[in-house]
Amino acid sequence: MERERGEDVLPVIRVSARIYRPIDEVWNLFLDPVKMVQWLGNEITAEIKSDGVISFDGPNAPVTPEMTGQWKITTLRPHSGILFTWSILGTDTLVLMRFRRIPPGTLLEVRHGAIPPAAKILHLPEHWTLMLANFRSIVELGEPALRFDYSKYHPLRVTRYDPTEVRLSVVINAPPSLPFDVWTNPEKLRHFLGVERPVVDRRYGGIYTWWAEGKGPVVFTKLEQDKELEFTWVYGDEPETKVNIRFEPVEDKTLVMLHHFGFRHPEDVVGYDIGWAAILAELKLTCELGESGIERESIWEEVRF
Repeated sequence: MERERGEDVLPVIRVSARIYRPIDEVWNLFLDPVKMVQWLGNEITAEIKSDGVISFDGPNAPVTPEMTGQWKITTLRPHSGILFTWSILGTDTLVLMRFRRIPPGTLLEVRHGAIPPAAKILHLPEHWTLMLANFRSIVELGEPALRFDYSKYHPLRVTRYDPTEVRLSVVINAPPSLPFDVWTNPEKLRHFLGVERPVVDRRYGGIYTWWAEGKGPVVFTKLEQDKELEFTWVYGDEPETKVNIRFEPVEDKTLVMLHHFGFRHPEDVVGYDIGWAAILAELKLTCELGESGIERESIWEEVRF
């Protein structure tokens, strides 16, 4: 029976990554401070033990005035799991990371709770998605997928000087035809974004939806094979905006450039920057490894080790 959402029960985020490497290798790489510099932060100090602390800082570290740059380890079970606290909005939230053997590799599971309801605006599921995508990319591709600039991320302190658009890019080791196809092929969209019934009418004004009406893409406004696509975007009661994606060949790779524009106010952009960063990181994994391997959900439960 599903537990009722009482005031004493706070949301828990669940994000997992399938990594096709042996569990011992994944465990050792995850706790390697040298590798952490590529997916967790630019400056790392790590005491990998029970009652130890992992500290991270720098422009690519998930550190904001609301999210501290320390994970305080409570329990560590080698090659099995780590339990630590992460202070979010002044609350010591619990994070449980489990490492499980799956054929033919490892399932890395993250359960993060109990998160203060006010932290919803921080978009923590997207942060975890990006971190795990970067970690998987390092293990299997030898480099992070996309490093996010946290130095400009302050969703609770938006000013009128902040941008009213999102610009991000990712380099994919494949010709432009592959990432273009992932965006516009319904079958590949299902695997890329985890959507059940995407609709893709590949022509100007054609319907383009991932989830449902009023929850994302609406119609194409540009579509040039392997070069560019653009579509309108409406989510809830937000005013209509547009998303433009260009695919530029660079030697034997592709530079994918995303521009989400048309927002009226800086506060309207909150969440889209980290959200699109996570999606582009998953795009790289999908194109280069055949799948992103990332799954996530928000639920209501207690975190137990």
